[in-house]
Amino acid sequence: MDKRKLDSFLALGRTLHFGKAAAEVCITQPALTQHIQSLEQSWGIRLFERNKRHVSLTPAGMMLMPEVTRTVHQLERLSTTVKHIAAGGATVLRLGYVGTSVLETLVVSAIREFRSSSPDVRLEAREYSVSEQFSLLHNGELDVGVIRGPMPADRFITHRLIQRSPLMLVVADNHAQLRGPSVNMALLAGETLIIQDDPEGVGLAGTVLNLYGDYELIPAQVVRVRDVNTAVDLAALGMGVTFIPASQLSVIRRDVAVLDIFDAKPETSLFLCWKKGNDSKDLWHFNKLVQSKNGQS
Repeated sequence: MDKRKLDSFLALGRTLHFGKAAAEVCITQPALTQHIQSLEQSWGIRLFERNKRHVSLTPAGMMLMPEVTRTVHQLERLSTTVKHIAAGGATVLRLGYVGTSVLETLVVSAIREFRSSSPDVRLEAREYSVSEQFSLLHNGELDVGVIRGPMPADRFITHRLIQRSPLMLVVADNHAQLRGPSVNMALLAGETLIIQDDPEGVGLAGTVLNLYGDYELIPAQVVRVRDVNTAVDLAALGMGVTFIPASQLSVIRRDVAVLDIFDAKPETSLFLCWKKGNDSKDLWHFNKLVQSKNGQS
């Protein structure tokens, strides 16, 4: 499969503008048009509706965008792996992580030491959502994931608790009722809750919803977003409240207030996950490094 054509499809799907898409992939506009036409002929479907004034994805094109994105990522990983092996490297360890985990000292330290102690192993680290990591682990496209609990019951995935850290409440710094340094859970009853779009009962969103359940609180509304940064941005706009791991405090924007929940003391748990039966020595080595950083045996 010609990756250049797939890149052209993704660029046009993102920009919906032939000139901008051609510039993004560094080819001429006629060449981009040829790539799109070639894909449509090869696949037997129309990917875009276009005229002189307007370009839009067809329903089929919209459905293919995420699949083509995954395929391009796989082709890029394949190319990188081939170059690594050709240069004398031995193996590859594919690591997925939720965005908040890269601010945890334990995770950063383990990754650095692994890269230093295993120079012949290429560590490929990429951010994925919780649901994406589980799918990739099941399919054998990921060796190890760093995921926030709660963890789902899954007989194919092994997980190990590696860290617990406090959860903090984030609100706009001009919020009329919620003012620091701490508040109680009852004050959150009438607030819109902004959480990550994690699978039901799993991840950071699962932790927060369980917290509300423990106090029998029902948010005025629940807004789901992809990541913690977006949740904090919406909180800054006064559109609701959200929760973040304490490790995020060093990079949080200045126009929000970060508060303790004095009657709950919520925590978030971080887990290392891998597919059962994966006996890779590189996975075992990385696992042991994480345990040593956390003082586990």
